[in-house]
Amino acid sequence: LDEPLPELEAIIPAHALQELARIAGSASEVQLGVLDNHVAFGADGVWLTSRRIDGQFPNYRQLLPEQFEHEVRLPREEILEVVRRVALMAQRNSPIRLRFADGELAVSAVTQDVGEARESLPAPYTGDPLEIGFNPEFLRDGLESVEADSVLFKLISPLRPAVLEGESADYVYLIMPIRLAG
Repeated sequence: LDEPLPELEAIIPAHALQELARIAGSASEVQLGVLDNHVAFGADGVWLTSRRIDGQFPNYRQLLPEQFEHEVRLPREEILEVVRRVALMAQRNSPIRLRFADGELAVSAVTQDVGEARESLPAPYTGDPLEIGFNPEFLRDGLESVEADSVLFKLISPLRPAVLEGESADYVYLIMPIRLAG
């Protein structure tokens, strides 16, 4: 930007920003307009408008833990492929389970009357076993968003928030666990 802008805050639906990225991918300049409850983006003669989301964006910083019990670095593409395959069996709000134990991570999902999937991969984990459940879509989205060859899982316990990071700390993905039955 050539000049400072007035302070502006707006919550915009993620799908609108994804569409903007597609439309403005090769544009050298993007225009922005904000109305009462709409936002408009212009790029290369194409305009995209979207409704703004009312309310305040949650203060996610207060949810970020300061210390973690376990940090496990895994190859991003490998764990992403395992999560994609296993998530096929996580239907009707079923969580995907990650069980960290000495030297391995077991990823599983079970849906009553449909079936189950389970895969394991080596993981540099030591300590007491830890089993934690996540929404499969949220976990997949977080892994897909990491722009690195590896992803760092930062974990505390099965009921505390977890964090995914790339190879640098400039990307932090906070993911809340799902309470596992049994």
